[in-house]
Amino acid sequence: MRMDAPQPGGKKAHLVRHQAKRGATHCRHVIAGFLLAVIGPSVAVGASVPPAVDGGQADRDAAAARIAAQAIDAGHPAEAAGILETLVAPRHHMLSILPAWHRDLARAYVALGSPDGAEGQYRLALTGASDDEARTLGEELEALFAKTGVAVAVPDTLGPNGAKYFDLHWVDRGHGSIDFATAFALPQDDADRVAFTTAVYRADCVALKTQLLGGAAFSLSGQKLRSFGEGEAARPANDLADHSLRMVCRRDPELKVNQLASVDGRTLTARYRAQRVKRTVPPAHSTQARGAYDAACRAHFEMFVGQLAAEGQVAGPSWQVRDWWDFRTEELAGDRLVGAKAAVAALANADPGSARAFQQACVQEALARGAVPGP
Repeated sequence: MRMDAPQPGGKKAHLVRHQAKRGATHCRHVIAGFLLAVIGPSVAVGASVPPAVDGGQADRDAAAARIAAQAIDAGHPAEAAGILETLVAPRHHMLSILPAWHRDLARAYVALGSPDGAEGQYRLALTGASDDEARTLGEELEALFAKTGVAVAVPDTLGPNGAKYFDLHWVDRGHGSIDFATAFALPQDDADRVAFTTAVYRADCVALKTQLLGGAAFSLSGQKLRSFGEGEAARPANDLADHSLRMVCRRDPELKVNQLASVDGRTLTARYRAQRVKRTVPPAHSTQARGAYDAACRAHFEMFVGQLAAEGQVAGPSWQVRDWWDFRTEELAGDRLVGAKAAVAALANADPGSARAFQQACVQEALARGAVPGP
């Protein structure tokens, strides 16, 4: 799991990133395989599965990026975003993140109705774009501003492992240095109830280094759980961190302030988690996708109730929600239900956070549609 939360440790506090690159790549293929297993190869979403490619990681990344671009053109932005979020996530320092990947992810976010995510990706793309590319990106960004306005804070990605939001307001500290604030939203609360962290950094925009000045960890209710102190100045550890620093150092004159305001991490975290859950719901107009979603929800609840039953803790509402999904899927083909069970089990093993988010969406839909009768 990616974790951009600064960890406590006084003046030696460091920014921690847990980057399971191999696990993230595997997860992308598991999720793509999940969609294929449940929906079937006839649906265009199957194009999200990158083809077998000879060569190194760069070749495989390029092939995946091409598939994502095709998915956007074919009207499947969620599938494109799922691929591109893996490509632009924190990666090994030897693996590049191309401006075109940020640009395409921005376009996918626009189609998904996530303007803050789109703005972040456009701004990240601009840090490495050529003059011609920058003009096109600038035009698309201005069009986004005209439609939705400028975001209060922009995320580096809205992927499944958390989102680091950058407040682009800045304080001039002279000699090319500025102060800026961030918030890191976790996909779910950790074992210590931490839902998000906020931090203030000093950026040396000449040497391209950042230094943690201090911050705090909070619960989802906004309760402050702990503080952390100053860290050491360091260069970005990977391309995403480098692009983020360069984005901050572009220093929009209109966003210059004398004092940084507090970042509303609670609101940003709620928004991020809602966007992740929303992404699990297929388009309402797609009958086949609707059936795939229903089969997946039934499989999720059969597994969930089975786990509870093993512990002897199944409550009445859980049975009612499971039965509601059973009834809703009783006309689906048996092989589709079997495929859904296998795919859901694989997803739960590869990415428990995404599996929980999917399950929560299934619960909310069942409750909204009357699965559990009121008093």
